[in-house]
Amino acid sequence: MAAVLKLREQANGRPILRGHEHFWSVILDLTRAGETFTLKDVASGCNDRTDSSVTDYVRRLTVAGYLDTVGQTDEGRYSKPIYKLIKRQAEAPRLRRDGTELPPPAQQLMWNTMRNLLKGGFCARELAQFASIDEVTVPLVTAKSYLKHLDSAGYLHCLEPGRGRHLARWRLKPSMNTGPKAPKILRTQAVYDPNLNEIPGTADAEEVQP
Repeated sequence: MAAVLKLREQANGRPILRGHEHFWSVILDLTRAGETFTLKDVASGCNDRTDSSVTDYVRRLTVAGYLDTVGQTDEGRYSKPIYKLIKRQAEAPRLRRDGTELPPPAQQLMWNTMRNLLKGGFCARELAQFASIDEVTVPLVTAKSYLKHLDSAGYLHCLEPGRGRHLARWRLKPSMNTGPKAPKILRTQAVYDPNLNEIPGTADAEEVQP
């Protein structure tokens, strides 16, 4: 299921502090010395402190064994669970609601491949073939789409234009090898007011999962 992000314009330019990766980073910060934490502690480090997705992700982590419930807050009938981190790792666990691990998304597999295996250049077909793993087959159309978006965003250098059935060849620009996390393609639904030259209110951006 695609992740839905809430994009808000912020005058001070601060990043959007939400999503599973951010929730996990907050948990890691809260537990550096083995401390326990509550849902409220995690939500306090996010943009939207009433966001139900924090509760959902903590529940997934608990079911998967990354967290353990070690007590309750002293708030009478309004007491809340206290959690302890059991499994610590740098990357945010990608989990289904039943706690089972999700395979890497196709975009991450393609990004890993173009950064490491195909540094000298590649076409969409080669990218799809080398990026595929037993659990995830990357279709050619998915590779073409991802390359199109990366090219329009300035990530790629075209080594050879495509002609007819001959696919274009690309190489990731060294200056755009920004890190291990794959750039995400978002589909945004927003209201744009040309009179104000801005997007009033909140824009919903849905991550496109190929």
